[in-house]
Amino acid sequence: MADIKTMSLNGFFKSNVKTLPDLRVVVSERFTNEDGTPIEWVLHPISTKRVEEITKRNSRTTLKNGKKETTVNEENLNAELLEEVVLFPRLNDAELQDSYGVTSVNELLSVMLYPGETQVLTKALQDVMSGVKANDIDELKN
Repeated sequence: MADIKTMSLNGFFKSNVKTLPDLRVVVSERFTNEDGTPIEWVLHPISTKRVEEITKRNSRTTLKNGKKETTVNEENLNAELLEEVVLFPRLNDAELQDSYGVTSVNELLSVMLYPGETQVLTKALQDVMSGVKANDIDELKN
């Protein structure tokens, strides 16, 4: 281990930091292209600051017995995080939402996916936010 006094900060400078790759995951075998191959969803990591902004929008602080109590609307939080993180399919696409007869990402996900598929997507969301790479996920599955 190098002496802390001789260690360089260069690897921490923004210009030198590697970006995390997009995560590709098959959420369900039900969504296929023309030749029957399952379509991958593409998720892109977002910053902690962006997550905090979205969480704050979906949180409510109240006073209960003289103490501040914060509640988070988990359903809306997850839907908004997914709307931000999922690059494909575009969950806020009007034509996609119309095809399911809904008008929001939250509604779309609730009618588009079965519970197990929702779990796969939620796990992928957690993975992309933590920096887990797609090949790490495949290794975990095996």
